[in-house]
Amino acid sequence: MDINLIPLAARAEYSGTQYARIARTEREQVRREAEAFGLFDAKGREIGHSYSIDREIWVVDAGSSTLCEIDKLEDRLEETFLVAPHSMRNGAKFGALPVASFKRFRTLAEARAHAEKVMTRARKAAAKKASA
Repeated sequence: MDINLIPLAARAEYSGTQYARIARTEREQVRREAEAFGLFDAKGREIGHSYSIDREIWVVDAGSSTLCEIDKLEDRLEETFLVAPHSMRNGAKFGALPVASFKRFRTLAEARAHAEKVMTRARKAAAKKASA
């Protein structure tokens, strides 16, 4: 995105990197799925996994405290879909997830495909934990 299209009040620069101030104007959960795999860990808890897909709309906003690098701004603005996976034990969310595991996509189809890959990997990992 051309930096000249961003209002001066919405720009920031730190350590030589240019940022734009952005704000989320809308967020809604599009899809949520949870699955228990019927396998148990060493402590006898049932292993499962869940994910949610959230639809978010972001805009440039000079009053916001959220910063986004100018180079990544075009991918972040307008409508995006955020996939947030989470592991489960006995039907409840288990453990902390790093924000790096959240992935952002431009279309719902891409987000759903990624979520299915996450669930497939989780099933394989659960099988390994159950057999250990």
